[in-house]
Amino acid sequence: MPDGVLTQPDAMTLRLPTKGGEGDLRGLVRLLRQGWRWLLTGCFGGIALAVCALWLVAPAYTATMVIGPTARVGSAAMGARVPTLSGRDSAAMAEPGAGDESLSDFARYLELFGSGPVADQLARDPGVLRALFPDRWDAESQRWHPPAGLIPAVKRTLLALVGRQDWVEPDGERVARALRDRLMIDMLRSGPMRRITLRHSDRATALDLLGRVAAATDAHLRAEAARRSAAQIAHIKERLGAITVAEHRQALSDLLLDQERVAMMIGVELPFAADMIQPPGAASLPDWPNPAVVVPLAGMAGLMAACFCLSARHALRDGRAGRDA
Repeated sequence: MPDGVLTQPDAMTLRLPTKGGEGDLRGLVRLLRQGWRWLLTGCFGGIALAVCALWLVAPAYTATMVIGPTARVGSAAMGARVPTLSGRDSAAMAEPGAGDESLSDFARYLELFGSGPVADQLARDPGVLRALFPDRWDAESQRWHPPAGLIPAVKRTLLALVGRQDWVEPDGERVARALRDRLMIDMLRSGPMRRITLRHSDRATALDLLGRVAAATDAHLRAEAARRSAAQIAHIKERLGAITVAEHRQALSDLLLDQERVAMMIGVELPFAADMIQPPGAASLPDWPNPAVVVPLAGMAGLMAACFCLSARHALRDGRAGRDA
């Protein structure tokens, strides 16, 4: 045989081999036509499972709010809290740190939204706890009880076998975990604004809970800023009583003036870290899960599963036929 001549020319091409004059694609189409009952069964089976799941899952309302960084300028702004220019460039001392190390109040707001110290503060409110864990609160006995169901019972049993306890009354850590499962924060148009959504089975509770989390986060950051400003003012006043050099006293007086301006602006009854561009709102009807999306996807998934089972059955049958031959 001359060099360069292939014994199997189809091996180096994209052409599919044929069997009995029929290509692979035609064979697959013929197989699907013959197994149309399998396809219908899989499709309607997926739809039936989706309908049953929708009946079992409690529908939920999605409360939505849009926030953005607090405006410093404009008619609706609270103004700059930290003086940018003062006689001795004291702004750097009022807000220390290099530019790449600074953290804005809005970034702190997003990080603490419903977590950490904010969750601990929310855990002290009985209304928030009952809204987050309605299935664990017994209104008649006014007591908390372990979660019901087979899976929680099995979990408690397994932990009891190793000497551990699963159930404790809701605390800050459990509140943070529950909010983390329910909250979603999305960026709007690649800008500074954020859309925050929270799902709950009751519409009024979803709106109230989202508003409480936002108010608690802003109040925590305001209190922390006021604490830091008060500490710096007290320290400057203490140093002023011990310094007699006129230049040093003038520098400290400028710092004291700046910090008193900061403390005054912190006390203004306006949003501290985040402006509420769009207050919490929700649709009048439950919007999760959406049957218009779940049912067609379930039917498509059932159809694909039926195709896979039909192909696997045909391949196994051909394999057994080949071994028998």
